[in-house]
Amino acid sequence: SNTRADVLWDDGGQRLYVVSHLFTTSASASSSSSQWGKLWRFSYNSTTREYTLEAGFPVNVTRGRCEALTIAKDASQRLWVTFVESRKVKINWSVSSDLDWGVPVDLPLGSTAITVNSDDISAIVGLPNGDIGVGWSNQVTNTVYFAIHRSVDAPLVWQPLEIVVPGPGCSGQCADDHLSLKTDQAGRVFLALKTSHEEDDPLIILGVRDGTWSRYTVGVGDDHHTRPIVVLDEESRTIYVFAAHPESGGAIYVKTSSLDDIQFAPGIGEH
Repeated sequence: SNTRADVLWDDGGQRLYVVSHLFTTSASASSSSSQWGKLWRFSYNSTTREYTLEAGFPVNVTRGRCEALTIAKDASQRLWVTFVESRKVKINWSVSSDLDWGVPVDLPLGSTAITVNSDDISAIVGLPNGDIGVGWSNQVTNTVYFAIHRSVDAPLVWQPLEIVVPGPGCSGQCADDHLSLKTDQAGRVFLALKTSHEEDDPLIILGVRDGTWSRYTVGVGDDHHTRPIVVLDEESRTIYVFAAHPESGGAIYVKTSSLDDIQFAPGIGEH
């Protein structure tokens, strides 16, 4: 009951990957492997419609407990995970196979950016060109960061650091530990995030990366949304942002926008 998970479907290999971790809001390392985050791999039989856990799994991918652990795969078939542990943004990756993992390391993008509040989180997403991207909140610097790793590069070679917020549309306390990442087939990155603003200042923002980052207000402080999740329907050209309202013990609401003309109507959305 105290675990969380992220999943990845590999359509080509007909496999389901699951990373599972012990949940805590103050992530830290542990000497007990029973508390480490783990990777499970299941094969799917379309005839029997059954999943089977494959031999050798699960394998350890973290060295402690965390608030969020997410998974992605790049064009070289390398698996990646990211998480925050002991106030550092961490990454780990598969080496020779899905069963072979090293020890997690700090994301190699400068101590100031990756040294975060104990309550901050990171998230990872696969890009259409086979690269991966990692976004994370930093409540120490009041910044949400993003960075890309190219699949052709060594694991510790990353592209320059990018800032999602602050920027036009948000200043001041623009970071909180709520993130959701998606990409479209055009290669744009969509990052739904929560700020620490109140009243009529932006509380939920959708950052969109199309070469550079643009920011769109989904809801303001008086709307009291929390835990935003962005979902893309490219066939209908629609962006959905789901969030709970109010921030404590509420229900799920949704707000929508066109993918081709991004704007969200004021208010809390539809229940």
